[in-house]
Amino acid sequence: MGKIDLMIDRESDSGPERMGLLDLMIERDRRDEPKKKERSPTTRSSSSRQEDNDHETDMYKDYDLYLAAKNGDLNDFKRILDRVSAAASADILSRLSPTGNTFLHVAARYGNEDIVTFITAMKPSLVLAKNINGETVLHLTAKAGDESMVRALVLIHHDLLQVLQPLPQNAEDENNLLMAKDKRGNTALHDALLSGRNSIAEYLIQEDPELSYHRNNKRQSALYLAAKAGFVDCVSSILQLCTDEERLNELFKKKSPIKAAIKMKHRDVLEAIFNMNPRFIELRDSKGRTPLHLVASLGYLEEARYLLKKYTLNATRKDKNGMLPIHLASHEGHVDIIGLLLQDFPDPGELLGRDGSNILHVAAKSGKYNVFSFVLKNPDLECLINMKDKSGNTPLHWATRHWHPKIVNTMTWIKTVDIKAVNNNRMTALDVAVHYMSYNPQFRERLTWATLKAAGVPRYFTCNKVEGRNKSFNMGNYKDRVNTLLLMATLVATVTFAAGFTMPGGYISSESNTDLGMATMLRHKVFHLFVFCDAIAMYSSIIVAAALIWAQLGDLTLVLNALTIAVPLLGISLSMMSMAFTAGVFIVVSRLRWLSNAILAIGISFVAILMFIFFLPLCTPLTSRSWILRYLSYYPFCLLILVTNSSS
Repeated sequence: MGKIDLMIDRESDSGPERMGLLDLMIERDRRDEPKKKERSPTTRSSSSRQEDNDHETDMYKDYDLYLAAKNGDLNDFKRILDRVSAAASADILSRLSPTGNTFLHVAARYGNEDIVTFITAMKPSLVLAKNINGETVLHLTAKAGDESMVRALVLIHHDLLQVLQPLPQNAEDENNLLMAKDKRGNTALHDALLSGRNSIAEYLIQEDPELSYHRNNKRQSALYLAAKAGFVDCVSSILQLCTDEERLNELFKKKSPIKAAIKMKHRDVLEAIFNMNPRFIELRDSKGRTPLHLVASLGYLEEARYLLKKYTLNATRKDKNGMLPIHLASHEGHVDIIGLLLQDFPDPGELLGRDGSNILHVAAKSGKYNVFSFVLKNPDLECLINMKDKSGNTPLHWATRHWHPKIVNTMTWIKTVDIKAVNNNRMTALDVAVHYMSYNPQFRERLTWATLKAAGVPRYFTCNKVEGRNKSFNMGNYKDRVNTLLLMATLVATVTFAAGFTMPGGYISSESNTDLGMATMLRHKVFHLFVFCDAIAMYSSIIVAAALIWAQLGDLTLVLNALTIAVPLLGISLSMMSMAFTAGVFIVVSRLRWLSNAILAIGISFVAILMFIFFLPLCTPLTSRSWILRYLSYYPFCLLILVTNSSS
């Protein structure tokens, strides 16, 4: 006998008779009691137990009954049930589908209210039966949006609770249909909100406001889900009916409904929350952040205006990390939010974090170049450029420390930036770059260091020598580079050497001709270009190969010097080889003007791309302090920043 049935029997023995649904329930339980005692588990064989289990878990054994529950014909369902019950000794209504659904689940899912009422009258304990997902029949109907069915089930639930009223509180909660949770921790109210069933959610809230305090496995409360879905009525009802301030505050701290409303841009929900209790606008989450912090980090301009209008002082509230809302906006690069927050504060130098950082310090750390552009275009913010935080670091120091070459490059071109500024450790930006750079630096690190060197940023060697790290030089890092370049140089030399003896157009082979063995295109001007380019490519590649052979000796100085020579020359040899190919093809198709012109255009275009995008940046003296060379290398440097795919 089930737990609920025993409770009902005890209530019927001790109290007056109940009519209707409860009468049917009690009489059926009393009638089944002797049968269940006779079939004691201790006297049944294992085969009979297995047979009963098969009956219990095989709803489709009586497929006609399943179809009747699905189609909603009550008379048909009763007729088939009587026929099946007469032929089987097991409880037919307790049979389950493969997913653990009962006939009550099936009838409710298809909106057959008459059959639901009949089944609950025959076996009320099925109201709390769960499928393999832990879902009761109320979960399914709430998700399906069948409001009339939900109301009918809630009324049945209330009738059941009247019988269970004398039970202890914990036992009553276990048998509370509205409080039942599935395996995800969702109540029927959670499922209604997750499925967008506004009216059902509102009804369940009114029926039992206590539901609003319950959270699922994701720590989501009904208030949070209602705010996320934009259900203003549900939010208002919860705030009106839930009077326990301490528990309500917990809901705002864990999964804040204000955060949900802000992220989904539900302004009406925000207004409902703040109109109900204006103090909610000052509530902080577990990180100490106000709603304005969240809006600033997300970049929602209209929501920021609304919150500032409600309570301007939130702009000066710091979170647990000492960050203001304007710092979060700077970290995410939301310059429109920064501009809005600065409107109410004439002195931007006062908006500092706990560590003394301003918005430029934060932008330098996160690499938000658009924030730098915004500050540089605003003369009122010029005071932020060279401002130091509590550790003495300027924005240039932090941009260097986090390897943002575009920001560093931009700042070194601005005359108002103090490139010689030192922090509390007497380190310049170049000192910082050298101190934190590894012996196998990333390309961003190289670019950052190069632009500081070219800008003439000084170093203080004696101050940094003590703090320097002991790093071992790994020759293997350069060995692969040397071998790769050597292979390329060898291939170029081989190809160009072969091209020198397979001239376009061939050779004069007539013995009567005095120019026997000469190239047939010898007098063609483009042929001269072919010969020059091919010769330059071959000899350049041979020099590269010779230089890289010296690099194989393992001496660091030789390796670095060899690479300095090899990279530019290899670029020249590849470019000359490409031009030689273009010239050769042009010669042999020169009789067809449109085709020769097309070959020429394609060749020139791709050689230009090869030179100016791939090799010119690598060969440019980026670290030269000469102003002429620095101006010449500006655009190649920008191309290298583009190659690093760095937005900073």
